[in-house]
Amino acid sequence: MEKLKYKISFYIILLIIIIGLLSYFYIYQNLLVNSNFFIAIVTLIVGGIAVYLYGTQKRDAKIDAAKIILQEIRRAEDVIAKYKEQGNFQFTQKIIANNSWGKNIHYFVNDLTQDELDKISNTYSVGEFLDKVIYRVYEWQFDYQSDVFYERAPKIKMAFSDPSNPSNTQIKEVLKPADSFWNILLKDVVTKYEPIYHSTIVDPLKKIAKLKN
Repeated sequence: MEKLKYKISFYIILLIIIIGLLSYFYIYQNLLVNSNFFIAIVTLIVGGIAVYLYGTQKRDAKIDAAKIILQEIRRAEDVIAKYKEQGNFQFTQKIIANNSWGKNIHYFVNDLTQDELDKISNTYSVGEFLDKVIYRVYEWQFDYQSDVFYERAPKIKMAFSDPSNPSNTQIKEVLKPADSFWNILLKDVVTKYEPIYHSTIVDPLKKIAKLKN
């Protein structure tokens, strides 16, 4: 944004200088006899500068978007890697904090192959899916004491022996351990996910963002 402000200021000053020179030649040197020609030249210059500024602004926005998307991918894959090591996610740490890819994909459709576009989209889809599952787990734990939780929570049948009479066994329904149904799902998704930040998939984005690695 600061670079854009400097560029706009520079071209405004340049435009003033050019108009001043043209006015000087027109008024004092009488080199521009036709006033319509003078207006046409000024219009052409103003239009050219406007087009150039628009292109510059679009290019800068594309570079910034590429940098943000790369940062989001790297962060998401760091969180997933920590889960592989520790076996659990932090409820307060979102994998996809802000989906900049969905907002800016139009910048890169001509720079990336269809496979590259699909792989990056998949990274965001996986991250958002895991975020939803993790949030549901958080709700599960938060509602653990509610009656609704006990009504809807999955249950399994287990055998319990009477300590005073080991031969006397009773079958009771108990809550199915959370790890047995949500953690398996998380592990399955995380295990199948293939990281892309250090692959050639995002090389075009790194080139646009002017990053070496």
